[in-house]
Amino acid sequence: MTAECRTLEGQGTEARDAVALGEHVTLRLRRWRSAAVPILQAALAAGLAWLIAVDIVDHRAPFFAPVAAVVCLGMTLGQRLRRMIQLIIGVGLGVGAGDLLISAIGTGPWQIALVVALAMSVAVLVDGGAVITGQAAVSAILVATLCLPGATSGIDRLVDGVIGGATGLLVVGLLPRSAFLRPPSS
Repeated sequence: MTAECRTLEGQGTEARDAVALGEHVTLRLRRWRSAAVPILQAALAAGLAWLIAVDIVDHRAPFFAPVAAVVCLGMTLGQRLRRMIQLIIGVGLGVGAGDLLISAIGTGPWQIALVVALAMSVAVLVDGGAVITGQAAVSAILVATLCLPGATSGIDRLVDGVIGGATGLLVVGLLPRSAFLRPPSS
């Protein structure tokens, strides 16, 4: 029990509840403050990736671009470039498996299960590791559930993944977290 709660022991449940609520809110705000820069980086990278994919590359619905940007930023600084490359490989495997199978067999529960199993199996067989295997599965699911068979090119989705990963790296390079952690200069 905190010192504030001990001094309020004789004052009733409402006072203790108010102090506990205040401590809870303070803890949540402290947690948010420590995550504010990564949240800003992810938001900017996702929006910028979408903008580049739509306005520069002319993709109609580049859902992989903002997803790849956010996933890329979820890694620690030393791992970002390596993880971005793994993410792109995983997207490629998942999109490839999804496009090939879904165009041949259509969509449905067993088709999605088959696409996920195939994408993850290929990723494991190429010694992809957890990031590549997980991204292959997610990409295959997105292709199988959001894309009509043969409606859009798998190359477009792969390009969107590259745009997202590169945008994530660009944002963290231009807006590094360490820039916000420096003490203000006098």
